[in-house]
Amino acid sequence: MAEKKEAPEGWPFITGDYEVGDPNSCVAISSNGSYFHIEHLKGVAIQGPDKTENIGAEKIMANVISNPNIRFMIMAGAEVPGHLSGETMMALHKNGIDPVTHKVIGTKGAIPFIENLPDAAVARWRDQIVEVIDMMGVEDYGQINAKVKELQGKDPGAYPEDAMIVKLGGEEEAAGGVVERPLGRPAMPSMGVINRATSQITYKTQLIARDQKLTSGLSKNALFGLIAGLASTFIFLLPLILGVI
Repeated sequence: MAEKKEAPEGWPFITGDYEVGDPNSCVAISSNGSYFHIEHLKGVAIQGPDKTENIGAEKIMANVISNPNIRFMIMAGAEVPGHLSGETMMALHKNGIDPVTHKVIGTKGAIPFIENLPDAAVARWRDQIVEVIDMMGVEDYGQINAKVKELQGKDPGAYPEDAMIVKLGGEEEAAGGVVERPLGRPAMPSMGVINRATSQITYKTQLIARDQKLTSGLSKNALFGLIAGLASTFIFLLPLILGVI
């Protein structure tokens, strides 16, 4: 039987839409943009969404490394529109992050920057997790539970080091040895849409201004022509008018 460690009291320490099952389980599930219910998942330590490539990933990683019993992560469910958090987590486990930019290497995610977790925490997560299982697009409990059972059969036991507790911004104080990092603000995927809309509005405004200017110029020319025409006509007819009078 695989050797286990007692999960720290109060685990998980990072709040979110997480549900805890069996803290001694070797499996954690990220549902990404989908929502699962722990009562339908058998033998899972923790499950919950991971909606963004940066803060969402950081929060679930922090909860994983604070429980040495977790050795596998299943990425399942659907991606949130505009994000590739599942793909980013798999790329992070495979390739790591750029040491300068903190960008996850090898992902097409919108905001794949790990900036609130220390490098040691990222390295710990990559080492503690034996395998990240790609079940993206799968929401069927039967398929997920079958994979969980398979992974339980390969449980290597608890990670040899103690729990690594990382505190992100806004979380309550936890046990000693906590690493605290301020929590950055997530970039909004809608900003790209807003920027494009702003550019289009600016372009349309410039076209309208140009047309108004052109129309105004034509109106002035027409008025000047009308006045000049009336003046010429009056001058031409003036001798006749005087002769009649």
